[in-house]
Amino acid sequence: MVYMGFLPFLYLLIISLIVSVVLYFLLKIKQILPGGYPVCLISGYLGAWIGTPVFGKWEFLTIGGISVIPAILGAIAAIFLVKSCAESCKKFKGESTA
Repeated sequence: MVYMGFLPFLYLLIISLIVSVVLYFLLKIKQILPGGYPVCLISGYLGAWIGTPVFGKWEFLTIGGISVIPAILGAIAAIFLVKSCAESCKKFKGESTA
């Protein structure tokens, strides 16, 4: 899974794009992330990339060697992990999150 072709890269990018748009614009986590949408997209991609090995391969929904559900779960987990780290850094500095 370390080496991947262009199509699995594109599938992970599309999954992370959809998940990051939903979380960033619809669930309003944009006030918390310090780097804005690019940080959300990059962390979503890394989470989707790591999601398949962490959550396992689910054979019933696989596209081009990428298990879709674990990739979505990994992207969501990574974005919320970055959000939680940003919140704790703001609280540690003494700034408010609102």
